Amino acid sequence: MSDLTPSSNSKRWLITLSGAPRSVSAVRAGADLALAAGAFGQQVTLVFSGAGLEFLKPAPALDESLYRLLGSLPFYEIEKVHALTLHGEHPSFRSDLPVVTMTPDEWATAAAGADIVVNY
Repeated sequence: MSDLTPSSNSKRWLITLSGAPRSVSAVRAGADLALAAGAFGQQVTLVFSGAGLEFLKPAPALDESLYRLLGSLPFYEIEKVHALTLHGEHPSFRSDLPVVTMTPDEWATAAAGADIVVNY
């Protein structure tokens, strides 16, 4: 087996960070889970929605240390993050992370294909 072949215990994770208004602790917990899963070779789809979208804005509005932590996602094999948007919205996103918009239907498809689904 080559180093690039996923191990048999590799899971597909879907982690959604909606962070109720001003709930930085929920976003931090979800980010920590995503970083840990990524560090252990799991496939992580990380989705920001609702108030969690604040962390994808070009400048930190809530918690600067968490904002910086999220910038390290690519070092944990999380190459891109998703922004769950409604009605074709395309807000401005931060430049240090590749952000891909996702529709509710695409989220539902990702959830159906994931082994583990966690919402914060």
